[in-house]
Amino acid sequence: MATKSLATKKVPVFNLTRCKRCGICSHFCPQQAIGVQADGTPFLANTEACSSCRLCEDMCPDWAICLTPLDAVLQEAQAPVGSAREH
Repeated sequence: MATKSLATKKVPVFNLTRCKRCGICSHFCPQQAIGVQADGTPFLANTEACSSCRLCEDMCPDWAICLTPLDAVLQEAQAPVGSAREH
């Protein structure tokens, strides 16, 4: 399988307000790219392994996952505190 270019790759972003920490996203990830903290909070454990298949997004019973372009995720992570855009 060809690796997606970073310009087009999408990765899961977790809405922790909606998430009930059930672990379904991690359980069904075919690449084991999603990890779960001790309290059940999901996180993207391996960005490179994520194949952008959307299975986590499709399986989430709370609609708490949205695949988002990797470059947007990286830009958000680098933004100074307090400068986040309003959605």
